[in-house]
Amino acid sequence: MAVHMPVNATTVLEATPPRQAHVDYRDGELFWATQNGDSKGHLNRLKREQIVFILKRPESDGYLVYSLSEADGKTLFEVSVLLAAQLPEEPLAEFLLDEIPLHLRSDGRHQILDVIVSTRSGIGQAPAFYEGVLHPLLKALGLREQRLGLTEPADQIADEEGVNGGTGEYGYRYRLTVTSSATTVRDFARGLGKTGAGHVNGHGSNCSKPVSPNRTIVLLSGDGGVIDILNGIDRSISTEVPVPTVAVLPLGTGNALFHSLHKPLYETASGNSEGAASPGASSLVLGLRTLFRGTVAPLPTFRATFSPGSHLVSSPELVTDSDVDTNGNTDGKLPNGHANGTNGHTNGHTNGHTNGHSTNGNPHKSPPLVDHLLGTIVASYGFHASLVYESDTPSYRVHGDKRFGMAAAELLKLSHAYNATVHVRPPHSSKFTRLRAGKRFNYVLATMVSNLEKTFTISPASKPLDGKLRLVHFGDVGGERTMEVMMAAYKEGSHVGMAWKGEDGEEEEKVGYEEVEEVRVTIDEEEARWRKVCIDGTIVEVEKGGWMGVRREEGERLRVLVGRGIL
Repeated sequence: MAVHMPVNATTVLEATPPRQAHVDYRDGELFWATQNGDSKGHLNRLKREQIVFILKRPESDGYLVYSLSEADGKTLFEVSVLLAAQLPEEPLAEFLLDEIPLHLRSDGRHQILDVIVSTRSGIGQAPAFYEGVLHPLLKALGLREQRLGLTEPADQIADEEGVNGGTGEYGYRYRLTVTSSATTVRDFARGLGKTGAGHVNGHGSNCSKPVSPNRTIVLLSGDGGVIDILNGIDRSISTEVPVPTVAVLPLGTGNALFHSLHKPLYETASGNSEGAASPGASSLVLGLRTLFRGTVAPLPTFRATFSPGSHLVSSPELVTDSDVDTNGNTDGKLPNGHANGTNGHTNGHTNGHTNGHSTNGNPHKSPPLVDHLLGTIVASYGFHASLVYESDTPSYRVHGDKRFGMAAAELLKLSHAYNATVHVRPPHSSKFTRLRAGKRFNYVLATMVSNLEKTFTISPASKPLDGKLRLVHFGDVGGERTMEVMMAAYKEGSHVGMAWKGEDGEEEEKVGYEEVEEVRVTIDEEEARWRKVCIDGTIVEVEKGGWMGVRREEGERLRVLVGRGIL
């Protein structure tokens, strides 16, 4: 399907030149001259790493080159479009978008495209990015916006003249949702398991057999948006419903999932490996390239289960699910007689940290109980979980990812050693072994990704989408050594294997790192402050003597768009 440009495509953005420019290409940059009023030429240039995509002009010669620049002091983001008479082969081969990708062809019956803007993710830049960048780029492809009301069910919009994402006479449409609370994304996701959300060969109820369309969800958010989608999907999701695809534009704080998925492209930019990225391309440019030219892949997940009485922290309501799994997913016994699984499910992921919305709720209301959560990034206990929990206050959040360092400094002063028992089950084994018997811990973190921030490599052996669960752990080494470990992680994961010797010259402590199939952490802390665990940014508090279990999930719950060259 060829890209059909809107009639006024060349005036979609004010930066569009009035005439075609004759463009040269050298050293990875585009150059063209414009004439000033004094007839003196001015040489312009566009760096290759700023290019998002290139479109061929319909029924005429020339190309439209769309690019993104960021934070020039006056505006956060600016999209520009260059009208070029001709372009060299190299940028065309990399950036020419000669058709709308399947995952964006939203006709409302076979395919639905949703865009979700998380208003308070990170430092609150998502709304500006949508209005100034994503909206005009989608419009350039002929995709038109339909805003959803706050109470309007996403799957019950009239499908007339393309209103429900359909083509009608106006071309493809997408549906825009702007978050208004911490539960907006989760509430949206809970309807994704319904069948019959679209129709074939007609409109309304007098048509042929209802079908469930494929769905792409573009998230302008951080990691929390993905986790809310994952946990919000109905537990009773029909096998007839296609697995949704998510595309992430990294506008959160750490953006761990995005950075881990795109790490090979960052390595290309720094000259460490070969691949498809342009040198120096920003995370947002890479995110846009992935949206428009990426490929779809299954997203690996894990299941975290919790002991009875565990509850979500800073969450407004208790969400339950009438669809109870009485089988408990039990395939053996864990240490201390715990079943490998859980009886019953609490549906929902009411997350006071997701999307940055405050959700303190009624202080007299019982905290929402939870027996499991799904994740795709990290499950932790100890320093990391405390850091995520204690840094998530309004006074810290305004500092973006710097808030973690600020909160870490306070925690390291306390140098708390966490009283826990940790058992692990290696891959291809049915037996659990205990780690560091009789010792306390500073850090216990299971992860399916390589990076928790762009430059913070917690698991250097992890590769994008490899589906492996790896554990990083170390004991009571004190605040100073804990900081040494954290700083080493910023050096391409050089914390792995760090060791310290005692006065007798024997190895006293080391950073452990291994692949696992399952982890069980039993917590024996008196003070509630030290009984917090973290699942992809969501904080759960367990009771004294309670536990958290983490194991890899089989099957496919979500798909994700990844950049070219990743798979």
